[in-house]
Amino acid sequence: MIPPSRFKPPTRRVFLGAAGKLGCVLVAWLTMAAVYEPPGRPAPSDLKDTQPVFERDPARAVLYQGRGIKLVSDGKLEPALDQFRRAAAFDPLNLSVLINIAYVLDKLGRYEEAIAQLKEAEKIDPRNSMILLNWGNSLINLKKFEEALGPLQKAADLDPSNQLVYVDLGAALNNLGRYPEAAGKFEKAVELDPKNVVSIFNLATIWSKAGETAKAIEKYERVIELDPKNLTAYYNCAALHEKAGNLDGAIGIIRRAIKVDPDNGTLREILSRLLVAKANQLPTIKAPARSPEQESGH
Repeated sequence: MIPPSRFKPPTRRVFLGAAGKLGCVLVAWLTMAAVYEPPGRPAPSDLKDTQPVFERDPARAVLYQGRGIKLVSDGKLEPALDQFRRAAAFDPLNLSVLINIAYVLDKLGRYEEAIAQLKEAEKIDPRNSMILLNWGNSLINLKKFEEALGPLQKAADLDPSNQLVYVDLGAALNNLGRYPEAAGKFEKAVELDPKNVVSIFNLATIWSKAGETAKAIEKYERVIELDPKNLTAYYNCAALHEKAGNLDGAIGIIRRAIKVDPDNGTLREILSRLLVAKANQLPTIKAPARSPEQESGH
């Protein structure tokens, strides 16, 4: 029997401030709020001072934040953290800077520190859904799934149109084994973003765990429709057909996958095994036994 592939965690996400857009690439967020050029931009040579300052200078904070964002995109997290901390020194009430510090701390695996940073940010704006979402994400990374539900639900209440909140709620509930509830959250995420392949894939996987095979197959078919090269969706869909005793359905799905990737030896091996199983399968309706008269030719 084909073992279905496991649940996919939400992918890492990036948030581009009010002037940007959402792009799926997860669990913590990078807030790029420094998208404007403030007047009187200081020269780089003026930014050598590494000592904290107490007079707010938002222009300098923007420059440091921009440097930090570039370093994050280059995968240089420790230097990015230093730049974000400098930005916070110049503008300690800048929420995007505080969220970015928490983001980098989370990426570095320093989840408790990230949460502490977000708690400080919450004091500035207790109704900021981004803060609560990141807070919940870090709790998920700490495997504190039950605790994560609190801030994530608050984030959903504050921003019910943000499908990513429902993705994370679904992920937490999935890890708690509360599959019907998790499916409900992913259904909401898909409702808000009907073409989000990761959300639909995870919804299919959760329906499978909940024993709702027909619903799971339907969602995997939707993933294949949106992402025809997603071999994992073909594989899982075929596994569910086989589990349900529908070998013809499993064979059909694997044949479709082979058309996508004709040189895939694993798929061809699976198809071969399924065809053997089909050949050895007993007929569902057996022919009636012959009577003694038929046997004797009378």
